[in-house]
Amino acid sequence: CKTASSMTSLEIMPLVNHRRRSKMFRHRIIWFIIAFLCLHVSLSYVVLPRHTSSKIEEVQPESIARQARIITPISIFTSLFHPHASAAIETEDTAFGVSVEKYFPGALRSSLIGRRVIRALRNRDYNPRNTLIGSSVCVDEINEHPNSLLLQLESSLVDAKNAGIFHLGGLGGLPFVGVTGFGAFVQHCPDQGKLVVVFGPHIGISESGQLGKIKRTGMKGETASCGAAMAAYQAISNGTAKKDNSRKGLDFQQEYIIENLKKKLKTLAKEEETGGDRSIALVTGKMYDLIWEMLKSEIDIITSTSGFWDKVNEITLLGGIIINRSASIGEDCFQALNMRTITERGETSIYNEVFGDLSTPRDRV
Repeated sequence: CKTASSMTSLEIMPLVNHRRRSKMFRHRIIWFIIAFLCLHVSLSYVVLPRHTSSKIEEVQPESIARQARIITPISIFTSLFHPHASAAIETEDTAFGVSVEKYFPGALRSSLIGRRVIRALRNRDYNPRNTLIGSSVCVDEINEHPNSLLLQLESSLVDAKNAGIFHLGGLGGLPFVGVTGFGAFVQHCPDQGKLVVVFGPHIGISESGQLGKIKRTGMKGETASCGAAMAAYQAISNGTAKKDNSRKGLDFQQEYIIENLKKKLKTLAKEEETGGDRSIALVTGKMYDLIWEMLKSEIDIITSTSGFWDKVNEITLLGGIIINRSASIGEDCFQALNMRTITERGETSIYNEVFGDLSTPRDRV
């Protein structure tokens, strides 16, 4: 065995070159990892800016939309390396964040919910070739903007060239399409494919932390969110919840919401004693119950029809409360309350698998 001092220059050179190449390779790996981490951190801040002062800089909605179209797919991809990176809402210390944590504990930014759901569904072989998404959320346009939870799921799980989102929900998010509409949704599913249904009510929270209000693009003042739920609540609390026969059935969705929400608000008077926001949070929770009851009834009927499981392999239901925020300020949040799969063999809850680390009260799950 030769020592380094006894080796000739011709013998030493290959060893030196090999060491140099190994060192360069290690350096490149290190720099790649650093660049990857920096990119991921910067993307997180772009998706949801953190404001450390009371003065919030206005961001153009068009800029937000462009950022979302570019960043959402990349952010979802990078999150696959650590899908449960955060179990906190990760909003800045603002009145909005305080209200979310107070009234909707366990809620996360929509992008974080999307990451968890996409990972869970991909593990169950959901992909753009076999998946169709349906939504039973309110028809309000603020529930379907470029960085909304629905469009995040669509961009990752649906073939956007040939399909989109099948809308099951009407006012308030109730699946007013009925059994016939749900049947049409099923018929559009790829053969032996998979269905995803996202459902739930929505509630706006203003930057001052007030529930039921949101500032919309191009408007100076704040408006109601959800308008249908807030109008029904007002009619019930004011004692004006009476059917208007002059409309001749042309407002049947709102009439249905008022009639059935009223039955669920037996504890409203007690909740009102603690303040308006708590009452609105209660109303939103009851709206979730209305949606879930109607949707489950439709699903039970459809899945029991002959030949259903020859067409569909599996259904995944994702239910919760959408928490709207002004698009020029930050990202919506979502309080997940339900995630389960349905196959020919029966139902299986996968909530704990996907959201088990969150602080959502278990009596609501």
